[in-house]
Amino acid sequence: MRVQARKTTITTNGVAHKRRAAIAGKKQLESGVKRGPVVLGVLCCGMILLAAANLQDISNFVNRPVTRVSIENQWNQLQENELRQVLGSYLGTGFFALDVNGLKSELESHPWVRKASVARVWPDSLSLTIQERVAIARWGESQLLSQQGERFSPVNFGGAAALPKLSGPEGSQSRVMQQYQFLNELFSPADLRLSELKLSERGSWELVVNDRIAISAGREKLIERVNRFISFYQSESNFDRIAIVAVDLRYDNGLAISRSDDELSGVAVR
Repeated sequence: MRVQARKTTITTNGVAHKRRAAIAGKKQLESGVKRGPVVLGVLCCGMILLAAANLQDISNFVNRPVTRVSIENQWNQLQENELRQVLGSYLGTGFFALDVNGLKSELESHPWVRKASVARVWPDSLSLTIQERVAIARWGESQLLSQQGERFSPVNFGGAAALPKLSGPEGSQSRVMQQYQFLNELFSPADLRLSELKLSERGSWELVVNDRIAISAGREKLIERVNRFISFYQSESNFDRIAIVAVDLRYDNGLAISRSDDELSGVAVR
């Protein structure tokens, strides 16, 4: 009987001890949960006070002046001193205060710049990509024409004097440019190069090939008439080709040739 009483007492004491431990753990957990927000609040307040005390230093670190420029590609017409002049009013500005759109617009206002891309690179740099216009022809007396048919007027024409000269009524540059590109492809197999192309107010086409042969092509059937001249030109000897100075293609079935001796050669029928 004593042995059983001891076993019962031990079991009861063990359960009681476990209950007391569970209650104590629960109270400790509840106390920790209650203290958690307080500790977090104290830490947040401390960080805010620390940030406020060092606000200027943090601002200076994050918003550093932009002092470096990275150029992602090369250019041929834009001069380095011109680029430096544009960048001069932007460098030294804070990283986040720098007007990226303003710099992009100012770069694209340069006649030779077709498109500019400007990106900030933290902590103190700019990345620039500049796409230049490529002049493939002169337009009139004072402008250049890009492959896209854009007219622009740079101060420095560079080697523009050697470019073909195109002209036409206001707003016709895209049409003239397309015609120029197509005609050049026709002339190329015959070793002919289109030097000038003019569209008159009345819609007539005037051409100069190889800088010396003036061609009047009229308003209609331009491609057919040009092909007629090419066939005739290829059938001539080199000596006779050199003598040609003017061609009139405004005929239904032929063409008139003027040679360097100023004698009209007559009409050559197809």
